[in-house]
Amino acid sequence: MRSLLSVCSLVLFFASCNTFICKNTLTKSVSNQDAIESIFDTVNVRKFKAKITYKNNEITGIIIYKKLNDSTFAGSFINEFGIKGFDFKLSQNSTKLENVIKNVDKWYIRNKLETDLHFLFSQPEILSSCSLNNIPVYVKTVNRSLQYVYYIDSRKRVERADMYKHARMIASLRQYTDESSGMVIRMGYINGRLNYDLSEIKR
Repeated sequence: MRSLLSVCSLVLFFASCNTFICKNTLTKSVSNQDAIESIFDTVNVRKFKAKITYKNNEITGIIIYKKLNDSTFAGSFINEFGIKGFDFKLSQNSTKLENVIKNVDKWYIRNKLETDLHFLFSQPEILSSCSLNNIPVYVKTVNRSLQYVYYIDSRKRVERADMYKHARMIASLRQYTDESSGMVIRMGYINGRLNYDLSEIKR
């Protein structure tokens, strides 16, 4: 009996974690094939001009992002002098930095970059559909404290997304297609200290 109660408690706990943003809302799990068209579904490699701004400091370079298989993606950041800053590998729930340049290879910088790169390039695969402030959204639960909220346009493509930590919005992402530069992705923290600006380099 105790073991049954323990199992039920765990189920209720994880269920509440999956829906803590959309409280008191019925949710339904959906796949991205049914709900969202990803910008990376039909292109294996994309290149972006990248600008990362932290307070008054700015780093510029190129991010190369490619699809390895249906569940894994990889990329590299190369600065404006042609020096590789780091490589990264992205899966459904995490991003791992590899070959990190020495002055970036600090645990707090790595953690922040891994979190932000995952938000920037994460595939919205397994989601819950619900309503947030009377707006239909899709929610991806990354872990017990982190969730992404996706806002979808009429073409079922991601128009914008917000990052929530412990049910509090901490960052926001916008993406759109520009005729002259292709895909544009902009992400910034609510406190304004850290921002990412990516513009696709057309072939």
